[in-house]
Amino acid sequence: MKKILKIALSAAILCLTAVIVSVCVFAETEDIEMRTVLAKMTNGAWGQSITYDKATLDCSRLTPDSEIQVEFEVDGEWNGSGAPVELVFQNYSTADPAIWAKIAPIDFDETTATFRYEDMVAIYGSDDFSTVDAVHLGDCGIKMKVTKFVITNCQKIEITTTTTAATTEAATEAATEAAETTTAVTTAATEAPSQSGSGNIPIIPIVIVTVVVAVIVVVVIIVLKNRKRFY
Repeated sequence: MKKILKIALSAAILCLTAVIVSVCVFAETEDIEMRTVLAKMTNGAWGQSITYDKATLDCSRLTPDSEIQVEFEVDGEWNGSGAPVELVFQNYSTADPAIWAKIAPIDFDETTATFRYEDMVAIYGSDDFSTVDAVHLGDCGIKMKVTKFVITNCQKIEITTTTTAATTEAATEAATEAAETTTAVTTAATEAPSQSGSGNIPIIPIVIVTVVVAVIVVVVIIVLKNRKRFY
């Protein structure tokens, strides 16, 4: 009987461990719409309407399928031969000399523009965009303000839940204490019929109750030990 209880307890502990063990979820890609509330109207002389630093926009998440799609409004009529806006990848921290890579859109009109990944790589000179310190969207000779900034097919952020050493230790200690508790409960349940003298107490319900109590004890002990460690 004790052997059966130990197996049941081990199974319960394994199930609990499976819940708190590290889980890494890798999703494929997602589109990201950046905030444009800080965008300003440029001066019409190759000024920047908005800038995203590395902490705000991590360009290492770009994939070969990525595009940067922007919407903007202009003050006046665009009569230039090229696009009214340009994308700039800047590296001032690791490049010597600093990089100011001006990327033209593959498709544009007076209110929208689309920039390709291939052009970003070609102009920046590398597909290692982890070195990009800032991304700007500026005008090409007309007053302009960004109203929408979207990056398509970005690599999703890895979501990781990791158990700490303290949690692992708590689980181990909890398992030990739960095993001792289960043994005590099992012993009491086994001796109960002989002490009562009737011999009619059903043992199977007692075993089931014992396993349930053991699982509850494991959970409670882990919670209590983690509170002691982190509070």
